[in-house]
Amino acid sequence: MREYRFGLFCSLSDNSLSTNHTCTLKRLNKENVILKVRQNANEFVKLLEFAKTHNLKTFRLGNSFIPFLSHDDFETSWKKEIRYILDETKEKIKHYQIRITQHPGQYIVLNSLNKEVIQKSLSELRASFWLFDSLGIDENGIVLIHGGGGYGDKELALERLVDTIEHNSWLKERLALENDERIFTAEEIAKVCLHVKIPFIFDIYHHSLNPSFFSKEDFLKSYQNRRPKVHISSKGEGKFGNHGDFIEKEDFQNLVNIFGEELYSIDIMIEAKQKEKAIEKLRGLIA
Repeated sequence: MREYRFGLFCSLSDNSLSTNHTCTLKRLNKENVILKVRQNANEFVKLLEFAKTHNLKTFRLGNSFIPFLSHDDFETSWKKEIRYILDETKEKIKHYQIRITQHPGQYIVLNSLNKEVIQKSLSELRASFWLFDSLGIDENGIVLIHGGGGYGDKELALERLVDTIEHNSWLKERLALENDERIFTAEEIAKVCLHVKIPFIFDIYHHSLNPSFFSKEDFLKSYQNRRPKVHISSKGEGKFGNHGDFIEKEDFQNLVNIFGEELYSIDIMIEAKQKEKAIEKLRGLIA
């Protein structure tokens, strides 16, 4: 029986295992960095074992895997101090054959009107790329962000996004862009991704809130030799765009309606608050 390629993000729902153990900036020092990286690395391997046992195909690494890696107070020499942990982890994760990705927060803005914000964003992405390279993660290990701000003129904002990527060509090694729920639509992000030749992450929940034309062909084309990836969540309580605890069957069916049989070969990140419990429940709903 064929199964969909579901993915888990960052931790288990009860945080009993997590890749986001961190410290405060005030307590940032070599000893605490080593301590937290060791803890995150150990639990990362356990999460990969969990994923393998439950036939999950992709895992999103926490953004605090190395606390404050891109911060000015993070001393360069500390990278050497944690290298042995990364090398050990690299060897351990090889045999799992699980795709690893990362999704830095909304503070990553590559089309900002403030050049300092762009530079800080680039520093954050460079740090993520360094981590992925250090862990031996292959080309399917993408680091995804949203398109940034609209700033009253989306066309100009997208032009700035393209310019930033083109002037920092190293970004194309791992960067991917995702449509968001408020500003940039799937159609707009797909156009940018095809232009600069990076993957487009299609988020169907965001697409329902911020609709546009969606081309399955353009989506698939953007991946070239990489495996395509989509995100799914259902509406949650509270403010606009909140994710629900579980995935509604009709929301998953909407994804099936778009991709048909091709969905079996696409990685599907389950962005539900109950994480592994949501995956188990969804599998029961669609069985």
